[in-house]
Amino acid sequence: MQKNAEKAIKEILIINLTRMGDLVQTTPMMAGLREKYPDIKITLLVNSAFTEICRYIPFPDRVFEMDIGRIIKDIESNNLVECYKYIEEILDRINDRVYDITVNFTHSSDSAVLTSLINTREIRGLSLSNDGEGVVKRHPWMRYFFNVIPGRDYNPFHLCDMYALSGGALPSKRGMHISVPADIMEQTEALLSGYGIKENDMLIGFQLGASAEDKRWPVEFFAELSDRISGYFGAKVVLIGSGGETGSGEEFERTAQAKPLNLIGKTNLKELTALLKRCTLLISNDTGPLHIATAVGTKVVDISLASVHFRETGPYAEGSFAIEADIPCSPCSFHITCKDMVCKRIINVNNVFELVRRLLTEGDITYVEDSALWSGLQIYRSYFEKEGLIEYKPLIKRPISKKDLFVHIYRETWLRVLNGEEISRHDNIFQSLMEKLYNWYDIGSVDFSVLIGNEIDALKRLTGLIDAGLARLMLMAGEAKKVSPDITWIKETWEDVPLIEQEMETITYTHPPLKPLSYLFKYSKEELEERELIALSNKACLIYKNLKAHVSAITDILESLRGAFVCL
Repeated sequence: MQKNAEKAIKEILIINLTRMGDLVQTTPMMAGLREKYPDIKITLLVNSAFTEICRYIPFPDRVFEMDIGRIIKDIESNNLVECYKYIEEILDRINDRVYDITVNFTHSSDSAVLTSLINTREIRGLSLSNDGEGVVKRHPWMRYFFNVIPGRDYNPFHLCDMYALSGGALPSKRGMHISVPADIMEQTEALLSGYGIKENDMLIGFQLGASAEDKRWPVEFFAELSDRISGYFGAKVVLIGSGGETGSGEEFERTAQAKPLNLIGKTNLKELTALLKRCTLLISNDTGPLHIATAVGTKVVDISLASVHFRETGPYAEGSFAIEADIPCSPCSFHITCKDMVCKRIINVNNVFELVRRLLTEGDITYVEDSALWSGLQIYRSYFEKEGLIEYKPLIKRPISKKDLFVHIYRETWLRVLNGEEISRHDNIFQSLMEKLYNWYDIGSVDFSVLIGNEIDALKRLTGLIDAGLARLMLMAGEAKKVSPDITWIKETWEDVPLIEQEMETITYTHPPLKPLSYLFKYSKEELEERELIALSNKACLIYKNLKAHVSAITDILESLRGAFVCL
């Protein structure tokens, strides 16, 4: 059945009305779909502000744009009739066919309404519930995607991989994909030549800006780093960025001794794309050009600050690097205003220069000896694992934290749970986990009984509550199958279930590594849209059984870990 359904997929619509970087990060999904279904037609609906980047994405057959700025302006001026007509016109053009799948990567409830108006056989992502009274998250990987913000400390997956897995197609050609025409590269070389930069000169790109001040490494640090790189390698430094970042470029020029090529606000998107391809290396805050650089094959050093989570949005390519403060509060919450950004002091010019020096001299870095230079920070090298997902290896070998341990466990278990695979046996999971622990961390100094003992106890209590809830649901399902079910009895039996679920939630919230289990459980229940009691009961039982299987697998893994290291 599944194989036949896959062969029938001919039309897919991808709705992504957010940012340029998000569009670039959907390219692995599109590449995977094109590879899996060679005859597929891919349609994009994007924010008109980012239509240009779609010209360099090689996969879409059609691109529709929606002027989000115009819609907001019409709503604010109470010009609702014109707003409605504009949206209706776009929908009429999009709905010239029936899509096999529509994937909505936009986070807003407005996009859920829009998605529900598409002629499509299946929706993945936000859409309206069947009764039109609420918003639901459809497809396991899309539900996980919305778990990332509340459970981000324990998220092991990059957005690119979540996107690709929600489409059901990981490409064999790994990475993001943007095409740069040869004539644009020639124009770029001519542009650089006009500024005195020769074809064989080493060109290092600096991206000073980011979406928020707390995500920006200090401009004076970039300037000092530029001087040191220029002095050591004789390299040329080019500043890139949007027109709104010109102030940072001016500050850089006042501070740096070696004059850079300041192109902030002076390039269009095609020129920026070609310029990034020409660079030997990009040193960047977390922002859109970082993703364009990796998509065109340029190595990146990602300075990961504040709420930036490199596992989610870091360089999606083999052999790039992320540098992050190795402190308990990093990355910080989206909702916290930090009064003392220690991370900006820990990641300093000395350690970033040493990372860049080694990378440009050696070509690659696979290990970093711990020393005072690296105190308080960690360096990660990106690479693709055999299943095709991006992973980030810590290069400085230190004791593993509870957070990192659960990140690795969840990486193995979520893949099976969300893909609908069996996880009753964890032998392969445990073997893969042990290899990373031995190769990446100093495990000899870790007392695993102390590290994970509380979580093991909490998981066992959680299992007891899951069993209690499941037992009641199974009784309800059995009663619902009768010719004349006792509805009063079913309602009375149900009364215990919300109380049980409240206790389950309390356990997960008082043990932060377990919170992702609670979020996904909650999101799964949102899809209980069946009207018939039998179907509703059976689906509820399945959600409980899936949670129990996941909790049991994690419990087994933790107990095996504790046993293995006690023996050592």
